[in-house]
Parts: sequence; C-alpha cells; structure tokens
Amino acid sequence: METQTAEYQIIKGNDPFLISAPHAYSHKRPTLVGIYKKEESFTDLICKQICKNTNSTGIFLIKEIEYDPNFFKVQENPYKKEVERLVKDSKKKLFLDIHGLNDKHQYDIGIYYLSHFGKSKRTARELRKALNKGELRGISIHIFRFPDNDQETLSEFVASKLRVPALQIEIARYIREDEILRDSLVKNISNFLNSY
Repeated sequence: METQTAEYQIIKGNDPFLISAPHAYSHKRPTLVGIYKKEESFTDLICKQICKNTNSTGIFLIKEIEYDPNFFKVQENPYKKEVERLVKDSKKKLFLDIHGLNDKHQYDIGIYYLSHFGKSKRTARELRKALNKGELRGISIHIFRFPDNDQETLSEFVASKLRVPALQIEIARYIREDEILRDSLVKNISNFLNSY
C-alpha cells in the first residue's frame, strides 16, 4: 500500500525496517546562496525495490523541493517529521538511508553511522560484508563516522533522537546506473535485511 503527499511517497510495509531516499529529486541545500543540489539518480528505484523484496516501509522524494530532507532540522523539514512518525508509530528496529555517492570519491560505497552508537557501527560492519557478494564482490566499501558538526542528517536524527540503529549508504553512480549492478546491490541489501 502506498500513500503520497505533494513532496514524497510512502510505501507501507509490515516489517521492522524503514528505507529512505531523500535526494531522489533536486533539493535546496542550506547555504547562503541557496543552491540546488542535483538529484541522486535511481535512489528512489533502489528504495522501492528493497521495500518490495523485504516488505519494508519506505519513503522517497517525488519532486523538486525547497529544502534538504537530509540536513534541515526537523522543525522545518516535513520529510524528517514523517520519518520520525514512521519510526515511532511502527517501532522500527533499523533505518537505512539511500544516497548517491559524489563522483569525486575513490571508493564505491560509503556507509555512515553515528559515533557512540554501537549497534549502528556493528550493523554497518555486517552490511559491508553482505554487500561484498555476487556482481559486487571486490568493490571498495568504506565505513565512516558522521563528522561532529552542527548538521543533523536523517540517520543521525534517527539514531540519536529516536534511539534506533541507522545507516546512511552512499552508492557510486556507476552502480546505480547499471541495471545488473543495481539489481545485485538491491539483492544483497534485501538478503541482509531478510536475515537481520
């Protein structure tokens, strides 16, 4: 079952996971010049396919918006408010936030977790192992802590404020754009969640 607002769509699932793709369309970054950040292609499709394979709940952007769903504080962020509601109402036990990796990086997938949240760190290590299979065997997967700054990503918000393990997964463009690699990614994440 799906519901839709003017900005995002929700896929209703019966499992304890929430999958998110907040940058599927262009969005405004919180900078002095108010520039738009380009959409991260295929992240919404990845979110939808994982939800279908795992009966997960999902949320993803469906149009260009005037705020950044990942960085704006919850008070001025309808997407983040909806994530908060979905986590609280359904007692989720894991939040995965799907992003595109900037082309300047020299690795294929980055997994981010919040410092001092051990369950997220352990889950990141388990996910890295699960991703390194099939067509993706041998790719470069790095795990990072979110930097200590005044920003509050969706994953940081879910982990620190809602006390639910949360990971941000950044995926290289070549993986997202290649159907075979994208399908392998979706399969590996889905298998990981189905055995979590």
